[in-house]
Amino acid sequence: MNEILVVMIGLSVIAILFVIPVILLVRVSGLCRGMEELQRQLARLDRRLNEPAKLAPPAAAAPRAAEPVSAAEPKPASVPAPAPVPRPQSEPPPTRAVPARPAAAPEPPPAPQAQNAVERAVAQAWNWFTIGEAYRKPGESWEYAAATHWLLRTGILIVLAGVAFFLKYSIEKGLMGPLGRVALSLAAGVALIVLGVRLLFKKYDLLGQGLAGAGFVMLYFAFYAASILYHLMPQPAAFGLMACVTAAAGTLAVLYRSLGIALLGVVGGYATPLMLGGSAANPLFFYAYVLALGAGVLGISWVRRWPVLNGLGMLAAYGLSFLFCSRHATADQLFNDLLFTSGVHLLYLLSVIVLHLRTQLKTGAFEWTALSLNAAIYWTWAFLLFKPVYGRQGAGLVALAVAAVYVALVYACIRRAVLDRAALTLFVAFAAVFLAMSPVFMLTSHWLTFAWCLQALAMLWIAQRAGQPFLAKAAVALFALACARGLSVDLNRFYHALRPWRLTGAAFWQAAGLRALLCGVLPVTLTAAWHLARAHRHAAKVLGLVLVQVWLLLTLEAGLLARVFAPGFRDGAVTLVWTLFAFALLFAGILLRGRWLRWCGLALFALAVFKLLVSDLDGLATLYRIIAFISTGVLLVLGSFVYLTYKPLFETDDHTDPDR
Repeated sequence: MNEILVVMIGLSVIAILFVIPVILLVRVSGLCRGMEELQRQLARLDRRLNEPAKLAPPAAAAPRAAEPVSAAEPKPASVPAPAPVPRPQSEPPPTRAVPARPAAAPEPPPAPQAQNAVERAVAQAWNWFTIGEAYRKPGESWEYAAATHWLLRTGILIVLAGVAFFLKYSIEKGLMGPLGRVALSLAAGVALIVLGVRLLFKKYDLLGQGLAGAGFVMLYFAFYAASILYHLMPQPAAFGLMACVTAAAGTLAVLYRSLGIALLGVVGGYATPLMLGGSAANPLFFYAYVLALGAGVLGISWVRRWPVLNGLGMLAAYGLSFLFCSRHATADQLFNDLLFTSGVHLLYLLSVIVLHLRTQLKTGAFEWTALSLNAAIYWTWAFLLFKPVYGRQGAGLVALAVAAVYVALVYACIRRAVLDRAALTLFVAFAAVFLAMSPVFMLTSHWLTFAWCLQALAMLWIAQRAGQPFLAKAAVALFALACARGLSVDLNRFYHALRPWRLTGAAFWQAAGLRALLCGVLPVTLTAAWHLARAHRHAAKVLGLVLVQVWLLLTLEAGLLARVFAPGFRDGAVTLVWTLFAFALLFAGILLRGRWLRWCGLALFALAVFKLLVSDLDGLATLYRIIAFISTGVLLVLGSFVYLTYKPLFETDDHTDPDR
């Protein structure tokens, strides 16, 4: 029985190999007919272009014909009649030469070339679903085209589903042996391919494409069932045969420019494990099978530039791999699954780059969507399946590895200058996002803001050196995220939730040092960022944000220290810190000639005095009240003294403004 199976398989492979030469011959004949038709069209266009040139002389001769009439009348009277003769001769060359230039009008079409990257895939998909002009021959009505296309597409898919159910039913009822089922599927697949090829380029060309696609799906069924379900052949042999089927289907789709054959082959290839129940497949065979299908899809998209097919293959590969790998629970299995899915991720990541190099078009909305889906699906899969076994640190390592891949890709693309700015911007964004996510899983919540601040500062420095404005914007966004977390979560945790006032001795000072490090990193890195981008028009706002953060930290720290060492002076300590900070702002504003610094200092002086008189007066003991009032008053006097010392700086305000 095995010998019969080998003979059947050999015959099917030989049939496929013989089909391809036939296709090539038919294709060559079709190209010859197409060239003859093009020659006829060029001849007709040539005749149409020559007709205006032949009609032009009579138009120019019209004035000349009028001349004899005018010349016949003036002969007896006067000689001036010959004067009009030179006028028609000088006018025709400029006036008649201009209409001949519309032949150069077809030069504007490069404008749609720029839109191709954005609209090509969407237009392709829309035309395929709605049976647009690209899928209708001249003179065909939409009803006829839609009915023939969709009836055929739906019918082929239903027939294939019926064949799959028949195979399952035959297994359950024992209608025929495994060898008979495989042989029947092989014979049906080869017959459908041969019949479909014979119908191509004829009246039933559309039906031929559908039958050929169905035949390739039947071959997928046969080889997959022979290896996985019935174990009639080793899996490497089945994999090689299915690779031949993929190559044959891709070749047929490319030669005939048939997106329908390609879609049927992709749907059939990815649906085979689901319809035949491929859960028992060897993981290595499954990985190789999915990656081979993906490579076939990319090969077709490379030649015919069908990005819709590429996107469909990506979604199908991720869906099939998720269903297969979700049954695994051990660490070794999940690690192999992660490597396989990483291969899928890289395969479709490189596909966009390859297609971009092939088409030399700008990266558009479709490419952005495909790349974003690729990264999002991969990370979601890795997080859902990898985290339960390897924990948060494992998920963080995956995010860090993905960020490293995108950083290396950006570096390579910049060195080679192979991608446009839009693609590089997107890859930089992916690297920044994954790099920002890695500390979330790898570090405790205490160190998250610290890591984000350092990452944002490094990104800003790289953006300044590499001239990448988008990376600078990503750094600003990460700084904003760090500020939001630092001013809300961290301050509440370190000064309230952890209750640091209950600590004593060395533990208190260790906690104070940790607070200074984790809460002080935000204003320090923001100051460094301001120094890097101080020439920017919004740099002063960053410095203002730093001052607000320092003011908040000093206020909270003063209140905490007073609560531990001098509980009765808590409110007065805060007021004293405000007054000191206001004096520092005032003095810095005078030295640096910063008006907004001086105004902030004066406003904080007023707020401190108001707090002292309204809030602190009743709550402070007599000794603390004396200290608070005298300290505040001395600082106010010092502020006035500073103004008096630098009086010449303010005497020029009426003429020139020294402030910056």
